[in-house]
Amino acid sequence: MAFSDLKPIKVGNNSSGDMYIIGGVFAVYTIGSQVPVVYSWDMAKLVNATRKELIYDFGDSEYRIPYKMFNTGEDALTAIAITECMQKEYGFHYQHDKRLFPLKSMYRECPPGKDFYTGEGVLDEGETAAAFIMLLNFRLMKFLWLVALLITLVTFGILQFTVGLTRDNILYLVPISIAAGAITSLIINIIAHAIARGRFKSLADADIASKEPITFVISKNGFAACESCVYQGRDLVPWNEADYFVESDKMFIIYKNNSPVAYIPKRAFEKKSIGGIADIIALYLEQR
Repeated sequence: MAFSDLKPIKVGNNSSGDMYIIGGVFAVYTIGSQVPVVYSWDMAKLVNATRKELIYDFGDSEYRIPYKMFNTGEDALTAIAITECMQKEYGFHYQHDKRLFPLKSMYRECPPGKDFYTGEGVLDEGETAAAFIMLLNFRLMKFLWLVALLITLVTFGILQFTVGLTRDNILYLVPISIAAGAITSLIINIIAHAIARGRFKSLADADIASKEPITFVISKNGFAACESCVYQGRDLVPWNEADYFVESDKMFIIYKNNSPVAYIPKRAFEKKSIGGIADIIALYLEQR
């Protein structure tokens, strides 16, 4: 199993005095009890990873563990990693916000092999927001042309109806109509870009790993984009877990089911490695 060497995490509840152990089992030590309540992961009904806390539902009991209870952010990320690995093994229902990096349940214990590239860095907000905008531009381009054409025709029709079309004013009506279409498209584009930036900020706020150092690995056996405090050097997401990729001047974005599963910045690697990285990704995934 991937991430099999992660050590159990102890979490203390300052308000109740309870102690939680998240590892091969989920255990609860309560005040006044010498024997912990132990749940095997096949007893879990639902685990929900929200922006603020982890919620473990075992049917008869529910436990809420806010991230601020963990001693460090690394402990919180380790607890999430253990939970996602257990979800892969035991199949309980797991809810989570959208992520910037692959779920740990996508990883397999697999060494990178001989030909691989590795890098490390914190995901840059500006670069990632620019990637969001680039992807949005791909989708908007045809739509904006259609909008511009439609507004141009509608404006020309309105002017023709209200002002009338003559040989003298047609030289004015046509440029005015074209300008109306172009300005409308520009306004839509500006609004869409603002939405793209807001979407990235919302996504980054929902993923507590967004501000952590990330280890990136590109190998013929698979890829990784994992918190450095959790990554063990031998766990990869196989290429068959992804469908295609998009490349910008700053990063590679890997997709599955039309949703991004990994944002891999080029600056995390040595410049001389970028060509080899692109070759490996293109070997296994279609570029769009």
